[in-house]
Amino acid sequence: MEPSGCSYRHALVGLDLSRVSDLLVSWLPSLQRVGTRVLTLVHAIPLEEVEHVAAGYPVDRLEEELRQEALERLKAYAAELRSRGFEVEILRPVAGVPAVVLAEEAARLGADYIVVAERGQGWLRRILLGSTSEEVAQIADRSVLVSKPYVRAEGERSLQAPGDPWGGPLLAALALDEGDEPVLCRAVEAASRTGARLVLLHVLEEGEDEEEARRRLEELAERARSRGAGEVEAMVAKGKPSRAILGEAARLDASIIFIGAGGERGRELGTTAEAVLRRAKVHVLVCK
Repeated sequence: MEPSGCSYRHALVGLDLSRVSDLLVSWLPSLQRVGTRVLTLVHAIPLEEVEHVAAGYPVDRLEEELRQEALERLKAYAAELRSRGFEVEILRPVAGVPAVVLAEEAARLGADYIVVAERGQGWLRRILLGSTSEEVAQIADRSVLVSKPYVRAEGERSLQAPGDPWGGPLLAALALDEGDEPVLCRAVEAASRTGARLVLLHVLEEGEDEEEARRRLEELAERARSRGAGEVEAMVAKGKPSRAILGEAARLDASIIFIGAGGERGRELGTTAEAVLRRAKVHVLVCK
């Protein structure tokens, strides 16, 4: 099923049942500000947990034990979220590749978008091994919100809770091509619902006419205002796209970055989106 345009109503939430999941669940009510009312909670039991089993222990029995343990955790999360005003559905945990399970279930249920947390593992580890959040953003056929940062505070043992994604400014990175529509649509919907300042950013390509780019960007800004966004600023930057986007996000103290997938067919991640997703210190919404 296809998602409903730019609606945020139904989110499919991936949970690995770690401490990060505890923080993500406590953070999810912030999504109500953009109209999220329905949550589907999903946990995939990583195949390696089933495969790396002690000799002689029945695999089927192990899988069922893991499933029941996960189900109890999901029920506790669901109870907490229902008390916060959400309509919540729990999917029966299954063994599989987490990113694949999330992408397939979101498509089957017609969720408007997928929510996952960046676990806060080191930058080098992410470069070498990737992450579930990146895999989901790579293969899913709909928008993916990656909640960040789940990092350890300096000198502390506990993980930090994520910040408000809609506190603003909201930074929408635009390529000035056909892939901009889902980015603009998602960003405007969020800005109009939250009242946050929206910044439209375009990074100039080599040889691109800056005056023409500014004109087109301002047209999109006016379009955003006409769709209900309040304060909208158009901005042009120069340099390597991913660095420029991350640099402007830091300078503006943006709360979230909206970016198109940028890959073939507008689905897979292009190099810029992948770099932004890996290196951003704020929430990232990959728009499809």
